[in-house]
Amino acid sequence: MSDQQPDWDKITEGKIRHGIAVEAFGKGMELNEDNMRLMEKWVQFIIHGYDGIKDILEQKKALSSEEVKKAIIDKFDGEVVKETDEDYVKNEINKAVKTLGKKDKNKVLYQLKQGNITVDNLQACLDKIGEMKHF
Repeated sequence: MSDQQPDWDKITEGKIRHGIAVEAFGKGMELNEDNMRLMEKWVQFIIHGYDGIKDILEQKKALSSEEVKKAIIDKFDGEVVKETDEDYVKNEINKAVKTLGKKDKNKVLYQLKQGNITVDNLQACLDKIGEMKHF
């Protein structure tokens, strides 16, 4: 067992996302990028409320383009990441799967080859690979 405390905010966010996804599935919504973005907007609205979302948007507007660029570079440890950089995604995945068993490694590399791993979901995929290493 890990000595780390659970991230209750992330757990709550996941439960909210699950509820919205169940409702969307029940309404016949297809799982595609547009619908995922819509569901994520609802998740954030539920978490932060109208005033919270309004404050977040106002803070983002207050940043200059240079400040936004610096914040992004800081977030990614000094690396400039382009959303369309397939090589970046491929390199990160290849580094992460080195210690996986052959079966799990093949599963991940298949998803990468199919184009299912993108810059948008890279961190979630890396987290999942980390979980796979512990089993």
